[in-house]
Amino acid sequence: MPTILKEYKQFLRTNFKELRLKKPLLYSWDFGLRFDLQIDKNDIEEYFQEVRKRASTIFRDVFNDSDNIFLVYMDYKYRRQKIRVSNFTFKQIKNLLHTEITYSKRLRLYEAQDRFDVRNMAIIKLTTDRISYKNILTAIANNDFSSRKPRLDDNSIFTNKEVYFINIDTKLIFHMYDDRGLELIAADKESLRPIYQKYNEWILNYDREKIETLFAQ
Repeated sequence: MPTILKEYKQFLRTNFKELRLKKPLLYSWDFGLRFDLQIDKNDIEEYFQEVRKRASTIFRDVFNDSDNIFLVYMDYKYRRQKIRVSNFTFKQIKNLLHTEITYSKRLRLYEAQDRFDVRNMAIIKLTTDRISYKNILTAIANNDFSSRKPRLDDNSIFTNKEVYFINIDTKLIFHMYDDRGLELIAADKESLRPIYQKYNEWILNYDREKIETLFAQ
C-alpha cells in the first residue's frame, strides 16, 4: 500500500505538475481565483463575521462532506521545533489517529538561498466531514490579532503556520492566508468557472484583470 506522502506527491505530479505548495498560489499556477474577504466596517465583530461568512461559504461550495482530501499543515522550523499533535488545527479533526499523520520537510520554500528556510509539514488524508473547518477558518482570520481567539498559534503574536485543503476528487486546492483573502487553484480551469461566476463580486480587485482575462478565453 502506498504511504500518504507518496500518494500526496503522486497527486501533485499528476494534477499540479511542478507546483510547490506555497503562497501566493495564484502566481504559481495557471488556473486560479483570489477572493477578497474584507469589508469596510467600523464594527470589528461585523467585519470578522463577514470574513468568516465568505470563507465558509466558498469552502462549502467546493468541498462536499464525502470528498477525499489532503489537509496539509506547514510551519517554519525553528531549531529542533516539531509539529505538535496538540496543535489547534489537529484538534479540529474528529477521531484523528497518530497513524493518519505523515510528516515531511520542505527546504528553501520561500528563500532559495537561505539554508535556514525549513518548513515542517504534516499531511493528513481524510474526508471533509471529519474537519471542523469553520473553526480552522476562524483561527486563520484571527491570526494577526493576538487578542482574538481562537488562533492557529496562541504562543506568538505572529505565526508562520499555513493550512491547505486539497480536494482529491475535484483536483482543487483551497488556501485562506489570513483575514484579507483566500485562493483557489484547480487542475482544470473549467472546474473553477462556476465559482468565478457565482462569487464574482468577491474577487480581489487587485487581481481582477488577471482573473477575468483567464475566464474570457
